[in-house]
Formats: sequence, structure tokens, C-alpha cells
Amino acid sequence: MFNEPIKEIMTKDVVTVTPETPVSKALGIMEENNFHHLVVVDKKDGVEEYYLISMRDLLLSHNPEEEVSRLMYKAHCIHEDTPIIDAVCEMIDSGQRAAPIVNSYGKMVGIVTDYDIMDRASRSAILKDTPVKKVMTRHVITINENDTIGKARALMRDNNIGRLIVVDDNGKPVGIVTETDILTKVLKPKRRMRAGDLKGEKIPRMGQPVKMIMSSPLITLDYDASVADAARLMKEYDIRGVPIVKGNMLKGIITRSDIAKYIADLKKGAVIEVEIHGEMDEDVKDLAERIIATEVKKMVKHAGKIHWIKINIKKERDKGGVPYYKITTYVKTPNKLYVGEAKPKASLPKMLEAEGEDVGYVSGKERWEFIDVLKSSLDSVLRQLEADFDKVNPKHMKRLPEKE
Repeated sequence: MFNEPIKEIMTKDVVTVTPETPVSKALGIMEENNFHHLVVVDKKDGVEEYYLISMRDLLLSHNPEEEVSRLMYKAHCIHEDTPIIDAVCEMIDSGQRAAPIVNSYGKMVGIVTDYDIMDRASRSAILKDTPVKKVMTRHVITINENDTIGKARALMRDNNIGRLIVVDDNGKPVGIVTETDILTKVLKPKRRMRAGDLKGEKIPRMGQPVKMIMSSPLITLDYDASVADAARLMKEYDIRGVPIVKGNMLKGIITRSDIAKYIADLKKGAVIEVEIHGEMDEDVKDLAERIIATEVKKMVKHAGKIHWIKINIKKERDKGGVPYYKITTYVKTPNKLYVGEAKPKASLPKMLEAEGEDVGYVSGKERWEFIDVLKSSLDSVLRQLEADFDKVNPKHMKRLPEKE
């Protein structure tokens, strides 16, 4: 689905402005059409050059009658026959969320945005099979609903993010506030927000609680959903990020950029599907997935290319009835199949008997046994890959004499 030409999903009728267009007029066009970006066409000696301006840049302008020429930037254009997956890579590399689409003569024939990418991603078979927890950002920066708008702006600036999840005093997510909310509702509203009257005191606009401008109720996605589900929500509600929840607990957040980068990683081969056969306990699942992701990156560094990875988890019981794990990791590269096996060095009852312990008190150690065995299995394959890598790329190669 991502191998189709980008012209299949582009918008053909492009609304444009000229460099002389006032900021106020450009903003009006963007608000009327619900655009986040606008193409600026500059004709020089009969040749058209294409630039972009974003709503954020326009909102930060101090003079509404200023020409957009001072805020626009040269656009990276994409050829209409470029496959969608390559176009996504180009957009990410250029740092753009939108791109003019041009034909073989360099003439603009359309525009594509990350909204269009989400539309296609929502119908992708690959992304339907990709759990959202694999792509989401787990460390979510939040703000209390009673904290100030000024604090929200500072948190966004310090962490280089465009949105914050708003939580109540119990930590439950109740809304979301974006940089655009602050710009449009506080700093540059059509009718400026007046100083509030809170408990008899005049409160400056940036000192008012963030709940006054947050979007609520919050649109969320379940922890067990797919990346395609996240893309569908973003497209349906025209939002840039979706909080991921499990019950009432916030587990992460996924953005349009996260999905676009994942699609680009598919092209670059940086994403490797890991098949896990067997079950692991829920309380160790997140930790195990993070360990696997970290170790796979190390494997790719030494293998260059990996076709697939399979991890078999087998839960057995000792004579004393105490469970333990045997884990086998299979890694297939273009040249070889690597196998790493691991199990506890000694069964739990025997280890505890040797230490004079009562085997009735071992259940609490089971989760750490699993993690240790998993690490050992992955490490076994990694050491084999490192050994083969060193054979092909010896650390101390003799330098050949140069030809005279």
C-alpha cells in the first residue's frame, strides 16, 4: 500500500498565496480551510519557486500586515511518481509536515500533508498488525489541570514538544493542550482572552489555569489497539496526537510524526518484526519488550541486515512444582541462522535448598528469573553475531603497503 505513487493521495487543488500576501490574509485562508501549512508561489523570470509557511510561524508574527515573505521557507518538493514510503522518508529528512508535489517539469501538481499520510496509514495491513505500544512514546509529560498556561508553555518549550496531556489531581487524563491552543486562544486570539477574575483577584492571561483552554473530553486509544487505529483517529478528528490508556491509566502517546517515522523505518529496514511464541506474565511484559528492542538494535549493528527474529518461551515446572523458563532465540540473517538458548543455571528448588531456604517462598522471584533467562538467550545470539562480525572486520587489520 505504501508503494503506490504519492500522486495517488495528494490534494490536486492547491490553495496558494504570493510572497506579498499579508500575514492576516494568509491566516484567514488557513483558518477558513483548516490548513496547517500554505504554499507560497514566487515567480522569478517566468519560473515558479515554491515555499511553505506554517500557522505557528504566522501566529508568532508581531505585525498582521507584515508580508509572508519574511516568514516563508524554501520547500522541499517531491516528484509525483515517488512511492509513498519514499515520500514519507523525504518529508522526515526535510523536516516538513507538508510538501508540494511536482511533475517532471518541476511544475506543482498537488500537495501532500501528514494528514494524507494518516489516511493511507489507517488502511495499511502492516500497521493494522502493529501494536500501538510498539510505536508510542512511553514517557509522557503531563500537566495538572490547575497549573498555569504559562507553565504549560514553558514545559512545551523546554521539552521541544507541541502538546501536553492534562491530568486531574488523581493523575487521570482529562484533556489535552497544544501549542496552537496557546497561540490562538491566549497570545493571538481574534478577541483577546481577558484577565480572569479568580477568587476576587485579577489573574494575567498566562497565569490562568490550563483547563480554561484545554480540549476536553479527551480522545484516547486503548493500549491494545493498533497503529492503524491511531492513524484513523487522527484522520477522523484531525488531531496530531492520541494518548494511549489502559483503563484510566495513561500509558503513552502517539503522534503523526511517530507514525511517519515508523513508516520511514520500514523502508530503511530499521524495523524488524519479532515473533514471540509462548506467553509471558503481564507484569514483566513492558520490561521484556524494552529489553528485546534494545538488544535487537545491537544485533542489527553487527549483522547489518536481519530477515526475522523468533523467540520461543517455554514455561516448565521443576520436581517441586516451581515454574521456570526456557527461552530460545532464533535470528535469521542473509547468511546464517543464529540460535541462542537459555534456562536457569539450576532449578529454583535446588538453588534454594543449597542455601537452606524453604522452597515454599519462591513465587516472588519468578519474574526476575524470566528476565534473566531472556537476557541470557538474547545475549547468546549477540555474542555469536559479534564473533562473526570480528572475523569479517578484524579490529587490528594489517595495513597493506601503498603502491609506489
